Amino acid sequence: MEIIVLDSAYKHGVSRQSIYSCLFNFRSDLVLDDPPPKRLFVGFDHLGNALEIIAIEDIECDCLVVIHAMKLRKQFYHLLEGSNYEL
Repeated sequence: MEIIVLDSAYKHGVSRQSIYSCLFNFRSDLVLDDPPPKRLFVGFDHLGNALEIIAIEDIECDCLVVIHAMKLRKQFYHLLEGSNYEL
């Protein structure tokens, strides 16, 4: 599946490398709503920073369009259960 990162995903200063790292090593993947299905990915980047990423799954082009990326907010910490993340 191809990953497309829109400019809006960089609004909070998360780099392309961090976004990809989190997507390839996520801890949680939740469907937020549809259509189109938006997915919340929670995980860590290559530096160990906890991130939240929102992407739209486009089935027609078999791609994931990342629209949002930022440091993980406290309301989503529970999605890191089973990790060694220090709260």
